[in-house]
Amino acid sequence: MKISCIAVDDEPLALEKIKAYILRVENFKLLDSFSSAVDALSFLNENKVDVVFLDVQMEELTGIQMIESMAEKPVVILTTAYDKYSIKGYDLNVTDYLLKPYSFQRFLQAVNKAYDALSIKYKKNPSLITNENNDSGSGFMFVRSEGKLVKVAYKDILFIEGMKDYVRIHTHAKRIMTLQGISNLLDFLPEDLFIRIHKSYIVSIDKIEAIERRTVIINEEHLPIGDRYKKHFMYVIEHHKIIF
Repeated sequence: MKISCIAVDDEPLALEKIKAYILRVENFKLLDSFSSAVDALSFLNENKVDVVFLDVQMEELTGIQMIESMAEKPVVILTTAYDKYSIKGYDLNVTDYLLKPYSFQRFLQAVNKAYDALSIKYKKNPSLITNENNDSGSGFMFVRSEGKLVKVAYKDILFIEGMKDYVRIHTHAKRIMTLQGISNLLDFLPEDLFIRIHKSYIVSIDKIEAIERRTVIINEEHLPIGDRYKKHFMYVIEHHKIIF
């Protein structure tokens, strides 16, 4: 699922720049752009938006006044040529503050902060980073890896390996490293497709080739079943009538 956003800036060149930057981020969807905060506020009142890139100094309505007028506040990233607004911005709980002129690398840092803020905001509703259809045929999620957000289809995942503060997602085609705990990632995975078998392993149920003694075999890999997880794992296998 794309992360929806809008850009608001009354400087045409600045607006074109941030639009171009947004279009370079794979999972961000630019819904619209505005040179007027009043028009942007009207759009927000009628449309769901996850992230707003917002200039501070504008005629009619400033970026600060726009934030104060929002009925439901999305994640906001302020952009301005004047650093005197940073304290006021943080008082309004903005996610980041881009001081013009900013590079694409600095822009990506703000995007990553927005992604983290949305992950927290929607922790109980993972549809933010997963699509709304969680079946094995079309479900997917985005994970941050090597400075970008990578789309991972559920059907491609063989198993997930925990490595302290990182996890490694194993697929047939590649391995994807992402900075997060295995328990946190489990919260975003559909329960009917994945199960934890060990403190360091989550497996895709339909990719299990065999269960041999205290191991699960997937793609010729022998993964251990931990004592803590064995009872629940076997219950799920039996409950879903996987054993005949």
